[in-house]
Amino acid sequence: MAGDMPSLDPMVRFTANSWRVSPNLYNGLTRFDADGTVQPDLATSWEADAETQSWTFTLREGVLFHDGEAFTSADVKATFDKMLDPETSAPYRAEMGPITSVDAPDELTVIFHLSAPFADLPSTLATSTAKIISARGIADFENITVKPYGTGPFRLVSFTPNDRLELEANPDYFDGRPELDRILIRLLPDTTAQITALRNKEVDAIADLDGSTAIDLASYEGVEVQEVPGGNFNNLVLLADRPPFSDNRVREALKLCIDREALADVLTESAGVVANDHPVSEVYRYFDADLPMRTPDLEKAKALLVEAGYPDGFEHKIVVGANPPAREKLAVLVQAMAQQIGINFTIEKMDNSRFLSTVWNKGTESYVGNYVTRPTADLILTKLYHAELGIDEGRWATPESNAILEEARATTDEAKRSELYAQFQEMAKNDGPFIISAFYNNLAANNDYVIGFPVHRIGLDMPLAKVTLADGAPSRG
Repeated sequence: MAGDMPSLDPMVRFTANSWRVSPNLYNGLTRFDADGTVQPDLATSWEADAETQSWTFTLREGVLFHDGEAFTSADVKATFDKMLDPETSAPYRAEMGPITSVDAPDELTVIFHLSAPFADLPSTLATSTAKIISARGIADFENITVKPYGTGPFRLVSFTPNDRLELEANPDYFDGRPELDRILIRLLPDTTAQITALRNKEVDAIADLDGSTAIDLASYEGVEVQEVPGGNFNNLVLLADRPPFSDNRVREALKLCIDREALADVLTESAGVVANDHPVSEVYRYFDADLPMRTPDLEKAKALLVEAGYPDGFEHKIVVGANPPAREKLAVLVQAMAQQIGINFTIEKMDNSRFLSTVWNKGTESYVGNYVTRPTADLILTKLYHAELGIDEGRWATPESNAILEEARATTDEAKRSELYAQFQEMAKNDGPFIISAFYNNLAANNDYVIGFPVHRIGLDMPLAKVTLADGAPSRG
């Protein structure tokens, strides 16, 4: 993997690579399969009350943690009590849903109590940040960055932060011993190092590619490139509570000058699809495939600017974080297209730490955000648009938009949910505060003797328990 991995902590101190690794060391109550469907994991079944405000999960019997202790409801309660504690500062606690408390009435039953109806709890509990840590691990919480307390298919052999992680098969794993005896995960500095290691068979597979790297690798004999649809995106944030973008005519004018096909091709390097100014891609259950795609119309865009009082256009600044590079690429492309209607953007680039601390979600400047696929449409929509339950990133939320999201997340009626989410996608497209022009596909590559290397539509999980090696794999002792 490229990038860093300073910690194995699945709750607080993690990076994207920590998310990828966690399903090999830990399990959740539920999990996603490759298509994003929720499956049982440490829980075998679940049911909600009529209001979806209380959920009861039945746990799997006979599961052992890596230290040999039995898994029970006490471990689930300890995990979520720690996550719910404000002093823990778990950054993705809100994305679990409106959980207020967890009860453990017996060793194989847990009950989640919620502050509001929430139909997606089984999905949110499948995420990488909802892994179950043993009660002993919670008591030793400061050490879980390097010492996992999990039930997963592999056990830790050694971990050198930001360098390498060695795992061995867990012979007591409840779903059967993994196919591989040993896994070595290396952290490499960049894409070039990844490609070289794969071609030299120093590694067997590499994760999280960009489009140009995938194209390059596909030309090599013996290398297989995997590509599945995804929901990752960059969004240009147009603050709706201050001029010039407080006027939706100005927001619409900018959206109408965007050549989405061309922009998506360049941004994703032909490994993605066009987006329609809302964050719900085709991988989500409630994606509205019937919503017409916006197409460029420069004359209408110019007319809207005249109506809004900007006949000569205007100047505006966009701030971008240094990574990923797609942030700056999106800003430069929008800058060129916006000049056609008299909007002149200047671009300020800054390092990510400064960007996150001074610009992102501060409500003061336009900028380019960066988001990965969430487990449900509700989570990405609520996070970006809701005034209280999310961050309302574009400062656009209204009582009407909040109410649609709240009703959609509360109902288990599939037809009603589809109707509500379609309504919201149309509203976000036509009136919303973002330019979202492309979704990135998920890409990975492996040598052809690797069987079953996982690339999922939803989330970053990289579960390796079912991966095998065919004849021709190099021996590594």
